[in-house]
Amino acid sequence: MKVARTTSGKYVVDAVAKALDLLEVFAGSEGLTLNEISRQLGLNKSRTFRLLHTLAERGYVERSADGSLYMLGIKLFELATHVRRDIKDIARPPMLELRERFNEMVNLGVLDDGNVLYLQIVDSARPFRMSATVGCRMAAHQTSMGKAMLAFLGADDSRSPHFFYLARISRQRLQTVRKELALTRQRGYAIDNEENEPGVACIGAPVFDQYGQPIAAMSVSGPVHRILENESKVANALMAACQGVSKKLGYSVRVAAAPARQRLRAKA
Repeated sequence: MKVARTTSGKYVVDAVAKALDLLEVFAGSEGLTLNEISRQLGLNKSRTFRLLHTLAERGYVERSADGSLYMLGIKLFELATHVRRDIKDIARPPMLELRERFNEMVNLGVLDDGNVLYLQIVDSARPFRMSATVGCRMAAHQTSMGKAMLAFLGADDSRSPHFFYLARISRQRLQTVRKELALTRQRGYAIDNEENEPGVACIGAPVFDQYGQPIAAMSVSGPVHRILENESKVANALMAACQGVSKKLGYSVRVAAAPARQRLRAKA
């Protein structure tokens, strides 16, 4: 199956696009043969091999000991550690403090094409684990971090440039999400009550940049009974932590007192 191209236009360099298509083939597999990669890309084996060889020379692809499989290289992991490093470095101390206070999992994520991309996770010392891992993506409207960011982007307003985040969900689900986002703006935090994973609840709050835009979010996750029974304490501590991170990123309440949805209405 040929990988769908996500970019178009006269400025796209075909060789670069093909190389990126090749890397994205590994999204669902740890190791693939030359034939499998060639078939999924829709390219002949000769060109596929040249692309693989070039990427391997730079460390972006590696070959198994027997030479039968290709896999992603360590170079990609090295580069990934620098993704939004500014936010990760600033957020880590308050994330550790939240873990120490509640002994629950603490997460940091950003929006990525309708999903939440998990940038950093601080695990609980308790024998509790979520399916989320660093680098994974989950539907934004089903996670507390996603809802926290969507709410303050005004994504539930059809006139918002961010409405596309919700355009793909059903009409019935959209009505529910809109109510949740309105409530999130009112109280300052969002809740995921087993929407993303059975038995797990999360409380999430946004992190703002110097322009008052929610560029990230943090959440505290754990078993439903522990999180929701302590909702007020967790939410207040989480919002305070997010406010501290936002302030270090240059955020000021004077800059972004009104969420995006209110600004849209003011222009109408």
